[in-house]
Amino acid sequence: MPELLVVRLHPIAAASPGATQAAPPQAEWLVIDSSGARRGNVSWGSLSDAAEHSHTRKTVVLVPGTDVLLAEPILPLKGGAKLAQVVPFALEEQLAADVEDMHFAVGKRDSRPGTPVAAVARDRMDEWVGTLRLAGLSTDTIYAETSVLPTVAGAVAVLIDGKRLYVRRENQPGTVIEVEPLIEALQMALASGEESREHVTIFVSEEDYERERELLEGLREFTASLQLKLLPDGPLPLLASNIPQSGAVNLLQGPYAAKTKLNISFAPWRYAAILAAVFFAAHVGVKSWQYFHYKKVEGQLDAQIAEVYQQALPGAPVPNPMDARRQVEQVLGQLRGTGPESGMLTTLAMLSEAMAQAPNTDIEALRYQNNVMDLRVLTPSVDALDRIRQVAGERGVTAEIQSTNPRDQKVEGRLQFKKAGA
Repeated sequence: MPELLVVRLHPIAAASPGATQAAPPQAEWLVIDSSGARRGNVSWGSLSDAAEHSHTRKTVVLVPGTDVLLAEPILPLKGGAKLAQVVPFALEEQLAADVEDMHFAVGKRDSRPGTPVAAVARDRMDEWVGTLRLAGLSTDTIYAETSVLPTVAGAVAVLIDGKRLYVRRENQPGTVIEVEPLIEALQMALASGEESREHVTIFVSEEDYERERELLEGLREFTASLQLKLLPDGPLPLLASNIPQSGAVNLLQGPYAAKTKLNISFAPWRYAAILAAVFFAAHVGVKSWQYFHYKKVEGQLDAQIAEVYQQALPGAPVPNPMDARRQVEQVLGQLRGTGPESGMLTTLAMLSEAMAQAPNTDIEALRYQNNVMDLRVLTPSVDALDRIRQVAGERGVTAEIQSTNPRDQKVEGRLQFKKAGA
C-alpha cells in the first residue's frame, strides 16, 4: 500500500526566525498506509527533519485547530464559483475578523444538510505555507486537526492534549477549547443544553491521565457512561488514523491551491520519461535525416529527368520535372498510336521479355530507326544470344545475330530486329 506522511504542526511552527535552538519541536510526524494503519513510531523535531521523510511519500499537514473555524452552513447552491462567493457572508456572524481578511475552503457535501467549510485568517495561512516552503516540505493537502477528530457513534468524543480540549459530537464539526483549569473546559465541552446525560469517550495521553486521574474518574457521576482510552504515543496516531475516512476540508484552495503535483508523481516515472525523451529525440533525428536524404535524391532524379528529356526531345527547353514527364508521356503515347502490333514500344516490349530469358546479359548500345532495332549486348555465351533470337521469333519479330566476339570472358554480340513486313 502507498505510504502517507502525516505532519502535525505545533502553534510555534511559524515562530519568528530568531527562535533559539532550545525552542520546543516545531512538529511531530508519523507514517501511515492508505487505510490509516501506522507504519513506525511518532517522531518529533523540526520541519526540516520531517521533510527528509516526505520525498517518496504523499504528505498531509495538520495545523492547529485553534486557528481554524469549522462550520456547516446551509447554502442555497450546490457548488461552483458562486458557492465560494456566498460562503463568507454565511459565516460572517461567527467570525471575529473581517471576511476580507479570511481564507475560506469548501468541502464536499454529504448526507447532512450543511456544506463543510473551513475558515482561517489569511495571515495565518501565509505563515504556514511560508514555513513549510522554507523547510523544504512539499504538500498539496493541509487539514485542520479538528477536522480529523474521531467520531464515536451515540457519544461525545473528547481528546485531551495538554491545555487543549478537543470535542466532537456525532454529525457535528469538531471544536477545540483552550481554557484552564481542565474542569472548566470539561464543563463547557459537556454542556449540551439537555437535561439527559450523555455518553462520553475521552482520549487522553498516559501523562495527562496520571495528572488528572481524580478529575477524569469523577466524571462518571455526571455522564450516562464514560470510557477512558489512553494514548501511549499521544494524539497523532489517533488523528492520523481518521484521515482516510474523515472527509476533511483541504485548506489549500483558491490562491493557495497546489499549482502542480510533479514533485510527487514524477519521481516513480522519471526513468521512463527520460527513456521516452531519448526515443523521441532519436525519432526526430532519423526523420530529419530521411527528409534531407530524400530531398537530395529528389534533386538527383530531377537532374536525370532533365537529361532524359533532352535526349528524347533534343533542342527543346527543359521545363520543370512534372511538365517534362507529361511531355515525354505525350510523345510515348504518339509512338504507341502507330498500331497495337507495331512501333518501337512493341519491339522494346519483346526485347524486355527476351532479356528476361538471358540472365547476366547487359545492353551496351541500342538504336531504333525505321522499325529496325540494332542491338549490341555483352552476354555470358552464344547460347544466350540464340535464346534472345528465339524469343524474338516467338513474338513475331525477325531477329538476326550479325556478329559474335569474345571479350572479357564473355561474348559481345550484335543483333538486328525487324518487325514482320519491315
